[in-house]
Amino acid sequence: MSRYDLRGRQELEDRIRKTVDPEQGRIPMFVYTDPDVYALELERLFGRTWLFLGHISEIPNPGSFVVRTMGEESVIVGRGDDSVVRVFLNACRHRGMRLACEDFGETTMWRCPYHGFTYGSKGDFLGTFMGAPFEKVAYPEGLDRDSLHLLEARCETYRGLIFATWAKDGPSLEEHLGDVRWYLDLIVGRAEMEVVGVPEKWVVPTNWRLPAENFASDAYHTATAHSFLSRLGMVKGVDFGRDGYHIDPGGGHGLGVGVHFDDESYFPAELREEYERNLDAGQLATLARLKNMHGNVFPNFTFLIPNFIEIEGRRVTGAMLRVWQPAGPNRTQVWAWHLVERDAPEWWKKLGRRMYTQTFSSSGMFDQDDTENWEAQTRTSDAALYRPEEFDLHYAMGLGVPPLPESEFPGPGDVYDGKFSESAARSYYRVWRDHLLEDGR
Repeated sequence: MSRYDLRGRQELEDRIRKTVDPEQGRIPMFVYTDPDVYALELERLFGRTWLFLGHISEIPNPGSFVVRTMGEESVIVGRGDDSVVRVFLNACRHRGMRLACEDFGETTMWRCPYHGFTYGSKGDFLGTFMGAPFEKVAYPEGLDRDSLHLLEARCETYRGLIFATWAKDGPSLEEHLGDVRWYLDLIVGRAEMEVVGVPEKWVVPTNWRLPAENFASDAYHTATAHSFLSRLGMVKGVDFGRDGYHIDPGGGHGLGVGVHFDDESYFPAELREEYERNLDAGQLATLARLKNMHGNVFPNFTFLIPNFIEIEGRRVTGAMLRVWQPAGPNRTQVWAWHLVERDAPEWWKKLGRRMYTQTFSSSGMFDQDDTENWEAQTRTSDAALYRPEEFDLHYAMGLGVPPLPESEFPGPGDVYDGKFSESAARSYYRVWRDHLLEDGR
């Protein structure tokens, strides 16, 4: 179906409206890899909502930039010579050639490698003798410089996290994040954080939504897919993923907070004063009990504090961010960042890096388990496109179970006792459906 085939578009919307039923915990398999669904996502989801692009520590100086992706469009995330962070479509206004062909760098201007059109760090087309080669000869009538300004996205930051959207109006970033901000503070707001190295990138033959909703909602798979932790003696039992809380903060976001029952916090005592300066009493109490935390900011931005493990006689974890970057209906490029407190003790930084490499890097033990499942699910979805009847998936875990009273947990949102639930997954697909149908009906 062509994206301009209005009749086909209406039929697709009607099918989504009829079959995607989060209220009953039913999600049809076709929505993962149907190319028409994917085209609708690029237009109505990735073209309109807030998307995570990086951390402020990656562009520390005027002229610093990184190249990232929004939907399938390459963008430049740069700090201008005025120190303001901006996001531009990585495309020359002359013929659409990419301006920045490197992954990152520092520059005072971007010069198109095709015809030489040149732009300043604020996206402005530069003046005569700089903007275009032989400008007076090639364009004796002159150029409209304002019309040649790079296409610019709305850009806002939260706790050092850089987001952008192509929507010219609509919710602010803080409105988009809503109550999930309280939980993001535990991972990126507890201290001054910085990215370690550059983000890892690798490709997985899976639909982008499968890992996103996994991190938003699914602690249930840990007892089976990650049972090696128990067999290796790294945790006490295969039910290590159950203790804690399943949280639906609204907006399609979701997370799980795993807790321990020891008297002391697992985080470094050397950082306690900084944590106290940055977190409120409820957040501090949650951090003191925290054993792990996984979550996803709608649509495709994952945050993670993995289960603490012992390395060289010390308990250690890390802070990780991920983007599940769509590269087709059944292909995802994974972007993974490792963050650490800037003023952390060296042992925490060193062992945390080892823990990241061992568990959730491109070669990590957890990723080897997870990607095998997501690949197989994607192949099942591809095959389901040709089934004569719908293949519905079961998302009914915890359906009808009420959340805890507000007095039993300090954080906002609908909070459920124990991490085995699919409430956040149902909310994820409710918001996803509303975006694709625009009117939410």
